[in-house]
Amino acid sequence: MASAVENFWDSLTRGEADYVQTIMDELKDQAWAAPILAGIRDNGGIVQANKDRMFELRFAYALHRQGIAPQYESPGEGQSTIDFGFANKGQRWRVEMVRLGETQAVRDATGSSVDSDGTFWTGRVLRTDAQDPKQSLEGETLKAVERICQKCESKGRPHKFPVPDGAYHAMLVDFRTFSSNGGDVHDRIHVALGAAGVAERYRLFWDKRPITGVFSNETKVRGAAQARDRVHFLGFVRESAYRPGEFAAATQFIVNPQLFADGAAARAAMATWPLQPAHLVNGSG
Repeated sequence: MASAVENFWDSLTRGEADYVQTIMDELKDQAWAAPILAGIRDNGGIVQANKDRMFELRFAYALHRQGIAPQYESPGEGQSTIDFGFANKGQRWRVEMVRLGETQAVRDATGSSVDSDGTFWTGRVLRTDAQDPKQSLEGETLKAVERICQKCESKGRPHKFPVPDGAYHAMLVDFRTFSSNGGDVHDRIHVALGAAGVAERYRLFWDKRPITGVFSNETKVRGAAQARDRVHFLGFVRESAYRPGEFAAATQFIVNPQLFADGAAARAAMATWPLQPAHLVNGSG
């Protein structure tokens, strides 16, 4: 393949752009939405560079459709803020959004070519035996764990989420670009729980060691300890249709087993999540 294609799988589609414009028009008179809308308008509008803000907006709109007016930039640990705070069924929630854009390694693994019939092709190959180890599913898994965890620490101190105080804490991860198409449920479990959380045939290794996850005790990257101690759920979001009601269907949650006594407690907590039906991958025990 020829040289790398930047943001090929992370491009802004017409469907996403049109849906965001519809949401902006509908929320223009909602006071709570004003800072989110201003953030998009003041930074170039509906453009690829604003995909993180548009991810936030679609979630906020999903809450709005459930009759919830969320607090944007809710107070967090120290001087930090958390993207959204709200209550549902008498239960408080704090939610931080994490958008996993394409990594440089993934861009380098994406190229274009023209075949003998003159057809233009763009492809991505993530292989365990790639010349650059980062251009692999293993490399992408490690990077995803690192990017999620680092949200929870800044300058050596806890960041974003406070010590649990009765509110449930969730991180919603935009997983659309992982492995070019959002991967599968085994990829999401691996990122959250590590190799120990998946069947043997799905386990990934780096330097001959099992790759651990966000909630794994063995994970030592920056912010991992805080994520284990303070985040109740990871929600992996893979939107594709961009229409009302999709956010719930496009999200798979993985519970932090260290913060719940058993599966029943995790399911009871998830029942207070406003976007139902909520798909909890683990927590059945």
